[in-house]
Amino acid sequence: MSYDLYFYRKKDNPISKEQIQSKFKEMIPIDISEVDTQIHYENEHTGVYFLIDINEPNTEKEDIELFDNFEGFENTDISASINFLRPDYFGREIFPIISSICEKLDLYVFNPQEFNKTRELPLKWFSSELIEHWTDHNAQVSKQQFTELELKYYPKDKSDKIWEYTSMIETLENEIEADVYIPNLYMIMNQETKEVFSYMIWTQSIPFVLPKVDFVVLVKSYRKLFKKIEEIGIVKYQDIISKFSDKFEHLDNEKVDCLILKPKNADLIKREFNLFPIWKPIKDFGPQVGLDNFVNNK
Repeated sequence: MSYDLYFYRKKDNPISKEQIQSKFKEMIPIDISEVDTQIHYENEHTGVYFLIDINEPNTEKEDIELFDNFEGFENTDISASINFLRPDYFGREIFPIISSICEKLDLYVFNPQEFNKTRELPLKWFSSELIEHWTDHNAQVSKQQFTELELKYYPKDKSDKIWEYTSMIETLENEIEADVYIPNLYMIMNQETKEVFSYMIWTQSIPFVLPKVDFVVLVKSYRKLFKKIEEIGIVKYQDIISKFSDKFEHLDNEKVDCLILKPKNADLIKREFNLFPIWKPIKDFGPQVGLDNFVNNK
C-alpha cells in the first residue's frame, strides 16, 4: 500500500521529457537501484526509503484517459511511490527531496490521493503540503490496520528525535575532529509487553556521541582472574547519565540534542565501564525492529 505521485511538465517547458528523466536520476542524492528505469532511495542511517519509476508511455485506453489527458501538460512518465505504515519522519525526509526537484525542473504533480476532486489538473505542491497530506493518510491507514497487521507503535515525539539525530550522522562525522564514535540507532521490542524502544551500542568505553535513547547496550571485554570476559547487555539511558554525568559534555550542535564523551574522559572510566551492572541481557529482551517497521499511530 503506497502513496503515489505522478510528474508532469507544461508543454512550453524548455526542458524535454527525456532531459527531465535524466536530470531526475541525477538529483536524487542516494540511489541503490541496479535497474536503469528505477531509482531506489535508501538512507542507511535513517532507514528512510522510497522508489521512483521511469515508466514506459501508457498504451491502455483507461490509463491514457486517467494520466495523459491534462490539457497543456505532458506526462513525464515518472512516478514516485512512498509506503504507508511507516514512521512520520519518512515524510520529513522524502518530500523536501521531491519538492526541490520539482522546483528546479518546473514540474507539476498529479496526486490521486487528493480528496478535493475539483482539483483536476497537476499542481505545484509545496514540501510542507506533501508532508502534511502523506502524514494524514499514513495515520489513517496505520490506525485502520494496526490490530489486523499487529503493527508496532512508537511515540511520534520520540521517533522524530531519532530521525533528527540519524539524519545528522554523516554531518557529525565530518564536523567532529576528534576520534569519536558517532553511533547508529536501533530499535528493539520487549517480547513480553510488545513495547518498542530505541537503543545505541557503546563498546569498551570508547569516546562517543550519546543521543537521547531509551537504552544503551554495553559491549564489555576485559580480563578477570586470567580469563577474558565478554559481556553484552542493556542498561537504561538514565542510569548511564546518572553514573557518568560529570564525564559527558553537551555536544556543540544546535540541530541535535546530544552528549559527548571525549577521549580524555573515556580513558578515565574504563574500570567503571566494565564494572557497570547490566540491567538485562539483550538476547533475553526481545527481537530487533527495523527503523521502517513501526508507526506513530495506533
